[in-house]
Amino acid sequence: MKLFIIVTIAIFLCERSSLVSCSIGDRSMIYRDCLNRFVRENCTNNGVLFKSNAQYKQDFWSKVLQWSCTDECRYQCMWFTVDVFHKNGDDTPKFYGKWPFIRMFGMQEPASAFASVLNLLANAYMFKQLKELRITKANLRPYVIFWKTFAMVCMNGWVWSTIFHMRDTDFTEFMDYACALSMVMMLLVAAIVRVFYSRSKVMMLGALSLPVFYFVMHVRYLYSGFINYDYNMKVNVFFGVLGSVIWLVLSWHQWTARRQYAWRMIAFTVLSGAALSLELFDFPPRHGVWDAHALWHLSTAPLPMLFYSYVIADLRYLASSELDKFAFKMT
Repeated sequence: MKLFIIVTIAIFLCERSSLVSCSIGDRSMIYRDCLNRFVRENCTNNGVLFKSNAQYKQDFWSKVLQWSCTDECRYQCMWFTVDVFHKNGDDTPKFYGKWPFIRMFGMQEPASAFASVLNLLANAYMFKQLKELRITKANLRPYVIFWKTFAMVCMNGWVWSTIFHMRDTDFTEFMDYACALSMVMMLLVAAIVRVFYSRSKVMMLGALSLPVFYFVMHVRYLYSGFINYDYNMKVNVFFGVLGSVIWLVLSWHQWTARRQYAWRMIAFTVLSGAALSLELFDFPPRHGVWDAHALWHLSTAPLPMLFYSYVIADLRYLASSELDKFAFKMT
């Protein structure tokens, strides 16, 4: 039943994602007139630099994060438009598919950036725990290296999530989307490796070939710059749900076999699905800072503790097993 709820939420998010690109704010004449006037008065012809006699003065942090003159004009006119909407009794509009956020120290989405840092720190802490783990069995060493690589992929993903939420550009968007998919794919790859490692290397490589090939092709697609956000969301949800299903079945099987540590993976999978449900609540940022996406990232920050504690306990169980040949069996 819990798995059904997770899948249902994921499907709903896929259907809702097609609505993200539509926005009222940037289409309004209030915003367009403001932007045209602001750019004309303050920006050079290329829209990157400020005129020497520009009326608007950029703050220090915006300069550090390389906000162009046009970017500044969009930000200022966005809030001007929001104020007009509110005075007219209208709801807060979106701009270019996103809610308006109050900029802090040059960061576009400070709450999401902060939550991404928390996720990064959680993964870094558990990576340290993995490094301190001592496994003497030679046949398990490649598996331990794999899990360290897994943690590094996740840390890299959260680094780019932080950067993207600090400053949204074409490049940071590409890196965020590509690295987010890398984390999703690694969860699936890890499940496949855990199931097939000792059974058949050929079967394992065969099972891994499709998601790895698809990941490479999808990253090439993202790099093209012509992104269908609906399609990208569906790709992430599909592989995320697939990996979660495998882990849930595997950990439930371990739990019924009296592997007490398996509850951690069951809890991680269920709580990850529950956290994802926060994305259902699409509301304007509270105080211009906290929106549903930021709360989602915030809610996932403690979950790496559950996930990696399961991984470490599972490695210790495999290391204590007398059946070296079958150390990586599903049970």
